[in-house]
Amino acid sequence: WGINDKDGPFDINNVGSVPGKTVETTVRDLGHTGRVIDIFKIDCEGCELATFRSFYGKGFILRQIQVELHVYRTPPYDLFHFLSSVGYVIFHKEPNVLTKGNCVEFSFLL
Repeated sequence: WGINDKDGPFDINNVGSVPGKTVETTVRDLGHTGRVIDIFKIDCEGCELATFRSFYGKGFILRQIQVELHVYRTPPYDLFHFLSSVGYVIFHKEPNVLTKGNCVEFSFLL
């Protein structure tokens, strides 16, 4: 399964249809509801711009979010604005040199 903006199957390029879960469903399924999750690392090959609002959910707190942004597809301004509006700050970033700078790893702290 993979992280998606809603529960249910979705298509991944070059893979086909896979089962999808929201972050909230994943947290519940793993028994982490009501907990503070210290580090949440996600590299979902482009799903980050469709799912980032679910990083800030009901019933859990993600203290640190590490995410690879595929900046060549769509600028991540909405993601930055949303995470900032709920209290996250950027504390680290580095380009993924294997992608010639098209992907950038960002780390956010709450």
